[in-house]
Amino acid sequence: MTRRRRSLKELACDPRFISGIHNYCDRWCERCPLTSRCLVYAVEQQDAGDPAARDLNNQAFWKRLEGILVETREMLQDLMEEHGIEIQPADPERDQVRERQRDEERGHPCVAAGATYAKAVEDWFGNAPTQFQERREVLASQLRMALPGADPQGDAHRLGDATAVIRWYQHQIAVKLMRALGSARWEEGIDVFLDSSHADGSAKVALIGIDRSLAAWSELLRQLPDEEDGILSLLAALSRLSRDVEAAFPGARTFVRPGFDTGDAAGV
Repeated sequence: MTRRRRSLKELACDPRFISGIHNYCDRWCERCPLTSRCLVYAVEQQDAGDPAARDLNNQAFWKRLEGILVETREMLQDLMEEHGIEIQPADPERDQVRERQRDEERGHPCVAAGATYAKAVEDWFGNAPTQFQERREVLASQLRMALPGADPQGDAHRLGDATAVIRWYQHQIAVKLMRALGSARWEEGIDVFLDSSHADGSAKVALIGIDRSLAAWSELLRQLPDEEDGILSLLAALSRLSRDVEAAFPGARTFVRPGFDTGDAAGV
């Protein structure tokens, strides 16, 4: 028997989902210990067993997406009526102000530093294939010779994990900082109401990305000591960025993310 597809409204009422958990995550679902508590993940996975529904070129995918959109609009309409919220009409002048604000956010020192770091990472990896190949050869040699005290399989795994972490957060750090800055503006009373701590929550996700990237670069430094100069430069850039983000968002480190910081996932 085919399992009945649940509507978005049904899923939203399911008590197992943690409200707002998706607002402060890094979207790395494959490594998240709380996917079973996330409404967004549940919606995305409802048709995961149907290959046609996952095919961007297949009508089934777009039909599913259209259905979700309709359900979302209906749910939002109900919520807005319940809370007395009205959507303001389009205002070209307001939109121009918001566009200028986005330009200012892109030029903020923290965002600029995050973008500079992302480019530096791209440049570093662009020059690193030879070093990675040499490291793989060393690990393969250690495995063949069964050298005492060596852990080539573990090192290979750690090398791959460190690279994946760096690549995942490479661009996300600047993006999350832009979101934090945009939220901070809105919280000052410009056009849109958001939770007063939303900016700190987004900044915390950026800081977590920085922390994990620092640890990952340290692992690469251990395994690729000949790349010390370049890696130390990137470590220094991340350390400065972490300091500046903490200064710009002093409440970020203590912000409590739903689910992640409330004991639902130990050690996350």
